[in-house]
Amino acid sequence: MGSVDYIDAVNAALDRLRTTGFYIGDFFANHGPMAAEALAKLGYCDEVDGWVDANIAHRDHGPLPKPSEPICDWRVALGDRNRGGDWLQLFRHELAEAPWRDVLRTWWPRLLPGCAGSLTHGLIRTAHAVRSLRQTDRPSKLQIDELARALAFWATAFTSLATDPGQDDDQAVAVVDRALSDLTAEYAGHYANTKPSFPIPLIHTITAPAAMRLLLPELPEELHAPALLTMAQVNRELFARFGGQRASGRTEPIETDRTFAALAAEAVDIGDEHAIKICEAAMRENAVRPDARYLSAASTAVDLIRSR
Repeated sequence: MGSVDYIDAVNAALDRLRTTGFYIGDFFANHGPMAAEALAKLGYCDEVDGWVDANIAHRDHGPLPKPSEPICDWRVALGDRNRGGDWLQLFRHELAEAPWRDVLRTWWPRLLPGCAGSLTHGLIRTAHAVRSLRQTDRPSKLQIDELARALAFWATAFTSLATDPGQDDDQAVAVVDRALSDLTAEYAGHYANTKPSFPIPLIHTITAPAAMRLLLPELPEELHAPALLTMAQVNRELFARFGGQRASGRTEPIETDRTFAALAAEAVDIGDEHAIKICEAAMRENAVRPDARYLSAASTAVDLIRSR
Protein backbone atom coordinates (compact mmCIF):
# COMPACT_ATOMS: atom_id res chain seq x y z
CA MET A 1 0.00 0.00 0.00
CA GLY A 2 1.51 3.33 -1.02
CA SER A 3 1.63 6.44 1.08
CA VAL A 4 -0.55 8.45 -1.35
CA ASP A 5 -4.14 7.55 -2.20
CA TYR A 6 -5.91 8.00 -5.54
CA ILE A 7 -7.75 11.24 -4.75
CA ASP A 8 -4.69 12.89 -3.21
CA ALA A 9 -2.54 11.86 -6.18
CA VAL A 10 -5.05 13.21 -8.71
CA ASN A 11 -5.50 16.50 -6.89
CA ALA A 12 -1.76 17.02 -6.48
CA ALA A 13 -1.27 16.42 -10.21
CA LEU A 14 -4.09 18.79 -11.18
CA ASP A 15 -2.65 21.45 -8.90
CA ARG A 16 0.77 21.23 -10.50
CA LEU A 17 -0.67 21.15 -14.03
CA ARG A 18 -3.12 24.00 -13.45
CA THR A 19 -1.15 26.53 -15.55
CA THR A 20 -0.93 24.23 -18.58
CA GLY A 21 -3.25 24.72 -21.51
CA PHE A 22 -5.04 22.43 -23.91
CA TYR A 23 -2.10 21.74 -26.21
CA ILE A 24 1.56 20.83 -26.28
CA GLY A 25 2.99 23.21 -28.82
CA ASP A 26 0.33 24.16 -31.33
CA PHE A 27 -1.18 20.80 -32.14
CA PHE A 28 -0.80 17.86 -29.75
CA ALA A 29 -3.27 17.50 -26.89
CA ASN A 30 -2.03 18.04 -23.35
CA HIS A 31 -2.12 14.52 -21.87
CA GLY A 32 -0.85 15.49 -18.42
CA PRO A 33 -4.13 15.38 -16.46
CA MET A 34 -5.36 12.26 -18.30
CA ALA A 35 -2.22 10.19 -17.87
CA ALA A 36 -1.73 11.26 -14.25
CA GLU A 37 -5.27 10.07 -13.43
CA ALA A 38 -4.73 6.80 -15.33
CA LEU A 39 -1.43 6.24 -13.53
CA ALA A 40 -3.15 6.70 -10.17
CA LYS A 41 -5.95 4.34 -11.24
CA LEU A 42 -3.36 1.69 -12.12
CA GLY A 43 -2.22 1.87 -8.50
CA TYR A 44 0.94 3.90 -9.05
CA CYS A 45 -0.17 6.79 -6.87
CA ASP A 46 3.27 7.27 -5.35
CA GLU A 47 4.77 7.63 -8.83
CA VAL A 48 2.34 10.31 -10.05
CA ASP A 49 4.31 13.25 -8.63
CA GLY A 50 7.55 12.18 -10.28
CA TRP A 51 5.74 11.51 -13.54
CA VAL A 52 4.29 15.03 -13.47
CA ASP A 53 7.81 16.40 -12.85
CA ALA A 54 9.01 14.73 -16.04
CA ASN A 55 5.93 15.75 -18.01
CA ILE A 56 6.34 19.41 -17.12
CA ALA A 57 10.07 19.30 -17.84
CA HIS A 58 9.91 17.51 -21.18
CA ARG A 59 6.69 18.75 -22.77
CA ASP A 60 6.24 22.17 -24.36
CA HIS A 61 2.97 22.99 -22.64
CA GLY A 62 1.08 25.94 -24.02
CA PRO A 63 -0.54 28.39 -21.61
CA LEU A 64 -4.11 28.12 -20.41
CA PRO A 65 -6.21 30.20 -22.84
CA LYS A 66 -7.66 33.47 -21.59
CA PRO A 67 -11.23 34.61 -22.21
CA SER A 68 -11.93 37.41 -24.67
CA GLU A 69 -15.72 37.68 -24.75
CA PRO A 70 -18.69 35.62 -23.51
CA ILE A 71 -20.05 32.91 -25.78
CA CYS A 72 -23.54 34.00 -26.80
CA ASP A 73 -24.21 31.35 -29.45
CA TRP A 74 -22.50 28.08 -28.54
CA ARG A 75 -23.25 26.53 -31.93
CA VAL A 76 -21.23 29.18 -33.73
CA ALA A 77 -18.32 28.88 -31.30
CA LEU A 78 -17.97 25.10 -31.58
CA GLY A 79 -14.64 24.09 -33.10
CA ASP A 80 -13.10 27.56 -32.75
CA ARG A 81 -9.69 27.16 -31.13
CA ASN A 82 -9.47 30.90 -30.64
CA ARG A 83 -12.37 30.72 -28.19
CA GLY A 84 -10.72 28.31 -25.75
CA GLY A 85 -10.68 30.82 -22.90
CA ASP A 86 -14.28 31.76 -23.58
CA TRP A 87 -15.35 28.11 -23.50
CA LEU A 88 -13.48 27.60 -20.25
CA GLN A 89 -15.21 30.60 -18.73
CA LEU A 90 -18.60 29.26 -19.87
CA PHE A 91 -18.06 25.82 -18.32
CA ARG A 92 -16.62 27.25 -15.11
CA HIS A 93 -19.76 29.34 -14.76
CA GLU A 94 -22.10 26.44 -15.49
CA LEU A 95 -20.30 24.11 -13.07
CA ALA A 96 -20.50 26.78 -10.37
CA GLU A 97 -24.27 27.00 -10.87
CA ALA A 98 -25.25 23.34 -11.32
CA PRO A 99 -24.11 19.84 -10.28
CA TRP A 100 -21.42 18.44 -12.55
CA ARG A 101 -23.63 15.57 -13.70
CA ASP A 102 -26.30 18.02 -14.88
CA VAL A 103 -23.73 19.97 -16.90
CA LEU A 104 -22.39 16.78 -18.47
CA ARG A 105 -25.90 15.61 -19.42
CA THR A 106 -26.75 18.97 -20.97
CA TRP A 107 -23.61 19.17 -23.10
CA TRP A 108 -23.16 15.55 -24.07
CA PRO A 109 -25.58 15.57 -27.06
CA ARG A 110 -24.17 18.93 -28.15
CA LEU A 111 -20.53 17.82 -28.10
CA LEU A 112 -20.88 14.17 -29.13
CA PRO A 113 -21.12 14.86 -32.91
CA GLY A 114 -17.69 16.50 -32.77
CA CYS A 115 -15.91 13.99 -30.55
CA ALA A 116 -13.51 12.92 -33.33
CA GLY A 117 -11.64 16.23 -33.04
CA SER A 118 -8.06 16.13 -31.77
CA LEU A 119 -8.09 12.32 -32.02
CA THR A 120 -11.01 12.14 -29.55
CA HIS A 121 -9.01 13.73 -26.74
CA GLY A 122 -11.85 16.02 -25.67
CA LEU A 123 -14.02 13.03 -24.90
CA ILE A 124 -11.15 11.09 -23.31
CA ARG A 125 -10.09 13.98 -21.07
CA THR A 126 -13.71 14.41 -20.00
CA ALA A 127 -13.89 10.72 -19.08
CA HIS A 128 -10.78 10.90 -16.90
CA ALA A 129 -12.17 13.99 -15.17
CA VAL A 130 -15.54 12.33 -14.57
CA ARG A 131 -13.97 9.17 -13.19
CA SER A 132 -12.08 11.17 -10.58
CA LEU A 133 -15.23 13.10 -9.65
CA ARG A 134 -17.15 9.87 -9.20
CA GLN A 135 -14.61 8.61 -6.68
CA THR A 136 -15.54 11.13 -4.00
CA ASP A 137 -18.64 12.66 -2.47
CA ARG A 138 -16.77 15.94 -2.02
CA PRO A 139 -14.85 16.72 -5.18
CA SER A 140 -12.26 19.44 -4.93
CA LYS A 141 -12.31 22.70 -6.85
CA LEU A 142 -9.41 21.31 -8.88
CA GLN A 143 -11.45 18.28 -9.93
CA ILE A 144 -14.44 20.41 -10.90
CA ASP A 145 -12.17 22.77 -12.82
CA GLU A 146 -10.58 19.84 -14.64
CA LEU A 147 -14.03 18.91 -15.96
CA ALA A 148 -14.50 22.52 -17.10
CA ARG A 149 -11.16 22.35 -18.92
CA ALA A 150 -11.96 18.99 -20.48
CA LEU A 151 -15.34 20.15 -21.81
CA ALA A 152 -13.84 23.43 -23.03
CA PHE A 153 -11.11 21.54 -24.87
CA TRP A 154 -13.73 19.24 -26.42
CA ALA A 155 -15.73 22.25 -27.59
CA THR A 156 -12.72 23.95 -29.18
CA ALA A 157 -11.58 20.73 -30.86
CA PHE A 158 -15.10 19.90 -32.10
CA THR A 159 -14.85 18.30 -35.55
CA SER A 160 -17.81 16.77 -37.35
CA LEU A 161 -17.56 13.28 -38.81
CA ALA A 162 -17.21 12.83 -42.54
CA THR A 163 -20.19 10.44 -42.55
CA ASP A 164 -23.37 10.62 -40.52
CA PRO A 165 -23.33 7.71 -38.05
CA GLY A 166 -27.09 7.21 -38.37
CA GLN A 167 -29.68 6.78 -35.64
CA ASP A 168 -30.83 3.90 -33.46
CA ASP A 169 -32.50 4.90 -30.22
CA ASP A 170 -34.03 1.50 -29.44
CA GLN A 171 -31.05 -0.50 -28.18
CA ALA A 172 -31.19 -1.43 -24.51
CA VAL A 173 -28.38 -0.38 -22.21
CA ALA A 174 -27.12 -3.95 -21.88
CA VAL A 175 -26.99 -4.29 -25.67
CA VAL A 176 -24.97 -1.09 -25.98
CA ASP A 177 -22.63 -2.26 -23.25
CA ARG A 178 -21.94 -5.54 -25.07
CA ALA A 179 -21.52 -3.71 -28.37
CA LEU A 180 -18.94 -1.40 -26.80
CA SER A 181 -16.98 -4.46 -25.74
CA ASP A 182 -17.26 -5.83 -29.28
CA LEU A 183 -15.96 -2.51 -30.61
CA THR A 184 -12.97 -2.18 -28.30
CA ALA A 185 -11.99 -5.84 -28.76
CA GLU A 186 -12.31 -5.62 -32.55
CA TYR A 187 -10.06 -2.58 -32.79
CA ALA A 188 -7.62 -4.00 -30.25
CA GLY A 189 -7.28 -6.89 -32.70
CA HIS A 190 -6.87 -4.53 -35.64
CA TYR A 191 -4.18 -2.61 -33.75
CA ALA A 192 -2.16 -5.69 -32.78
CA ASN A 193 -2.26 -7.05 -36.34
CA THR A 194 -1.58 -3.73 -38.05
CA LYS A 195 1.41 -2.75 -35.86
CA PRO A 196 1.23 0.83 -37.17
CA SER A 197 4.54 2.48 -38.01
CA PHE A 198 3.30 5.58 -36.17
CA PRO A 199 1.74 3.88 -33.15
CA ILE A 200 -0.15 6.70 -31.47
CA PRO A 201 -3.27 7.61 -33.53
CA LEU A 202 -4.81 4.13 -33.72
CA ILE A 203 -4.46 3.67 -29.97
CA HIS A 204 -7.48 5.95 -29.73
CA THR A 205 -9.70 3.41 -31.48
CA ILE A 206 -9.38 1.53 -28.19
CA THR A 207 -9.03 4.26 -25.58
CA ALA A 208 -11.88 6.44 -26.93
CA PRO A 209 -14.66 3.82 -26.75
CA ALA A 210 -13.21 2.69 -23.41
CA ALA A 211 -13.50 6.30 -22.24
CA MET A 212 -17.06 6.45 -23.48
CA ARG A 213 -17.87 3.47 -21.27
CA LEU A 214 -16.77 5.55 -18.25
CA LEU A 215 -19.20 8.30 -19.20
CA LEU A 216 -22.35 6.41 -20.19
CA PRO A 217 -23.43 5.55 -16.61
CA GLU A 218 -23.82 9.28 -15.98
CA LEU A 219 -26.07 9.79 -18.99
CA PRO A 220 -29.76 9.10 -19.65
CA GLU A 221 -30.34 5.71 -21.26
CA GLU A 222 -31.74 7.23 -24.45
CA LEU A 223 -28.32 8.77 -25.16
CA HIS A 224 -26.43 5.47 -25.04
CA ALA A 225 -27.31 4.06 -28.46
CA PRO A 226 -26.52 7.29 -30.40
CA ALA A 227 -23.21 7.43 -28.53
CA LEU A 228 -22.33 3.90 -29.63
CA LEU A 229 -23.17 4.61 -33.28
CA THR A 230 -21.07 7.77 -33.21
CA MET A 231 -18.09 5.99 -31.68
CA ALA A 232 -18.27 3.16 -34.20
CA GLN A 233 -18.13 5.71 -37.03
CA VAL A 234 -15.26 7.56 -35.32
CA ASN A 235 -13.28 4.32 -35.23
CA ARG A 236 -13.96 3.55 -38.86
CA GLU A 237 -12.75 6.99 -39.89
CA LEU A 238 -9.66 6.90 -37.66
CA PHE A 239 -8.68 3.48 -38.96
CA ALA A 240 -9.18 4.54 -42.57
CA ARG A 241 -7.10 7.68 -41.99
CA PHE A 242 -4.22 6.27 -39.97
CA GLY A 243 -4.10 2.56 -40.79
CA GLY A 244 -1.90 3.21 -43.82
CA GLN A 245 -0.56 0.51 -46.12
CA ARG A 246 -0.01 -1.79 -43.15
CA ALA A 247 -3.66 -1.66 -42.09
CA SER A 248 -4.92 -5.14 -41.30
CA GLY A 249 -8.51 -6.29 -41.31
CA ARG A 250 -7.48 -9.23 -39.14
CA THR A 251 -8.66 -9.09 -35.54
CA GLU A 252 -7.35 -12.27 -33.92
CA PRO A 253 -5.09 -11.91 -30.86
CA ILE A 254 -1.30 -11.96 -31.13
CA GLU A 255 0.30 -14.27 -28.59
CA THR A 256 2.31 -12.73 -25.75
CA ASP A 257 3.63 -14.12 -22.49
CA ARG A 258 3.27 -10.79 -20.71
CA THR A 259 0.66 -9.94 -18.08
CA PHE A 260 -1.23 -6.70 -17.67
CA ALA A 261 0.65 -6.01 -14.44
CA ALA A 262 4.00 -6.41 -16.22
CA LEU A 263 2.86 -4.20 -19.09
CA ALA A 264 1.70 -1.50 -16.70
CA ALA A 265 5.11 -1.56 -15.01
CA GLU A 266 6.79 -1.23 -18.43
CA ALA A 267 4.54 1.68 -19.34
CA VAL A 268 5.41 3.44 -16.09
CA ASP A 269 9.10 2.82 -16.79
CA ILE A 270 8.80 4.29 -20.28
CA GLY A 271 6.81 7.21 -18.91
CA ASP A 272 4.95 7.77 -22.18
CA GLU A 273 1.40 9.06 -21.79
CA HIS A 274 -0.08 6.75 -24.40
CA ALA A 275 1.68 3.67 -23.07
CA ILE A 276 0.16 4.36 -19.65
CA LYS A 277 -3.30 5.10 -21.03
CA ILE A 278 -3.53 2.09 -23.37
CA CYS A 279 -2.47 -0.28 -20.58
CA GLU A 280 -5.06 1.13 -18.20
CA ALA A 281 -7.85 1.16 -20.79
CA ALA A 282 -7.08 -2.34 -22.10
CA MET A 283 -6.90 -3.76 -18.58
CA ARG A 284 -10.22 -2.13 -17.71
CA GLU A 285 -11.96 -3.40 -20.86
CA ASN A 286 -10.61 -6.89 -20.26
CA ALA A 287 -12.09 -6.79 -16.76
CA VAL A 288 -15.52 -6.00 -18.25
CA ARG A 289 -15.33 -8.89 -20.74
CA PRO A 290 -12.09 -10.89 -20.97
CA ASP A 291 -10.60 -11.05 -24.46
CA ALA A 292 -6.99 -11.85 -25.38
CA ARG A 293 -6.97 -9.06 -27.94
CA TYR A 294 -6.73 -6.40 -25.22
CA LEU A 295 -3.45 -7.78 -23.92
CA SER A 296 -2.20 -8.16 -27.51
CA ALA A 297 -2.94 -4.53 -28.31
CA ALA A 298 -1.40 -3.17 -25.12
CA SER A 299 1.71 -5.31 -25.59
CA THR A 300 2.06 -4.21 -29.22
CA ALA A 301 1.61 -0.56 -28.31
CA VAL A 302 4.18 -0.64 -25.50
CA ASP A 303 6.72 -2.30 -27.80
CA LEU A 304 6.11 0.19 -30.62
CA ILE A 305 6.27 3.20 -28.29
CA ARG A 306 9.44 1.95 -26.59
CA SER A 307 11.16 1.46 -29.97
CA ARG A 308 10.42 4.95 -31.28
